Amino acid sequence: MKTYSTLLKSILCLSIIVLATSCSIDDIKPINQLTEENAVRDAASAQSVLNGVYDLGREFDVSNFPLYLAAYGNEGRIVGNGLSGYQGFNTNEVPVQNIYLTNLYNGLYKIINLSNFLIQELEAGKAIDISDSRKAEMISEAKFQRAFTYFNLLRYFGQFYDINSPYGVVVRTEFANEIVAQPRNSVKEVYAQIQSDLQYASENGPVYVDHYYSGSLAAKALLAKVELYLGNFDTAATLAEEVINNGEGYALEANYGSIFMNSFNSSEVIFAPFSGKGAEGGSQMGLINRTTFSESLRSLADAQVGTSNDGDLFEEGSGYDPRFSYAYSDDTQGVNTQGKYPFGTTSGGQNNTIYHLRLGEFYLIHAEAEARRVGGDLEAALESLNTIRLRAGVAEKTLSNKTTLLEDIRQEKLLELFFENGEPWFDVVRYDILGNLSASTIKSTLTSKDKFILPMTSQVRIGNTNIVQNPGY
Repeated sequence: MKTYSTLLKSILCLSIIVLATSCSIDDIKPINQLTEENAVRDAASAQSVLNGVYDLGREFDVSNFPLYLAAYGNEGRIVGNGLSGYQGFNTNEVPVQNIYLTNLYNGLYKIINLSNFLIQELEAGKAIDISDSRKAEMISEAKFQRAFTYFNLLRYFGQFYDINSPYGVVVRTEFANEIVAQPRNSVKEVYAQIQSDLQYASENGPVYVDHYYSGSLAAKALLAKVELYLGNFDTAATLAEEVINNGEGYALEANYGSIFMNSFNSSEVIFAPFSGKGAEGGSQMGLINRTTFSESLRSLADAQVGTSNDGDLFEEGSGYDPRFSYAYSDDTQGVNTQGKYPFGTTSGGQNNTIYHLRLGEFYLIHAEAEARRVGGDLEAALESLNTIRLRAGVAEKTLSNKTTLLEDIRQEKLLELFFENGEPWFDVVRYDILGNLSASTIKSTLTSKDKFILPMTSQVRIGNTNIVQNPGY
């Protein structure tokens, strides 16, 4: 992990961020020099640090990783050498010297460390003019960010699919401004920290927030996903149903394309980072023009409509699942050749965001959890699945048996969420571990379970000599 000895210098910038915008030289206002002791003084300065936490999630090394996950799984391919550190993602042979992964790892721990700082300062009463309720809300937002980041770190670099594995990631809950060589925590310990943070955030988080902030509903939604991964299917199904039936106005868009044109303002986006204009106004997902779809995705989309191999992307597209056509047909693919991310990368223009949590996914989480839980209602699971299919404009599925239903749900996740947050890849891993499929039949280069996670890079292990390498690397 990179040293954090320079973090307090960055807090000078982070703590004066205009609400929900990036930190740039133009944002800096003349204020007194900040130190660790006075960075959080009141509600306004605490909010600025919290904005800094959100901003770190949009940095280059973090905000385009779904593109790499899509290539590592069965969603798509990286074309040529268009992405930094692309080597091995298409073929599941990522080298341990991959500097991009090092930067990703470090970028995620920056989010955790600044979250820890804010939690520490708020709990110590440093914000003197803040109400108890607002303080709890801000702590909950920081804890959500910490939990979300640990969940991603665990899924990328740890054996997230095995609760008994020692190969978790390093858990830190205290702010550090210097290198601390700490061993990896177990998977069970990482999940326990994630659950604790999300439970607090769901109980204390704000409601009716802008979608680029993480409120109570976002915490409950992420907790539903975590419980699904842990095999706590009753809890996952209950939480997902509560998210679907929320009282805050989140609802499926009537039209699939409206999600992406409305960006974080979409009625079904539960949490997506802010995106605005200018060089620092959003994510790096515009780089999707350096990728393309996989044959797995294309053939699955082709099978949803018409007859086999009749798909055509000319003009508005025909013979394909409408979601696939929306992304890749001539009329809707847009400047990035992928309609989910319609905004170009020209200076001064609108930027793309990342769809971390949106309601469509939770219909499918509910469907899977309901189908898997003991005594689950398969008809209810099917109904959640078909809600998403009907919105997409494809024929409803019928119920034959649990095995077929689970595979239908997995395939629907791929059709609904491709190139959004890597979820179809993690589904392949979970379904393999649970005995529903063999990953190598989904992608031939998945020849070993060791490839289910990425390596701890050489640079990370030099920075923290107590980190043990993942098996197979």
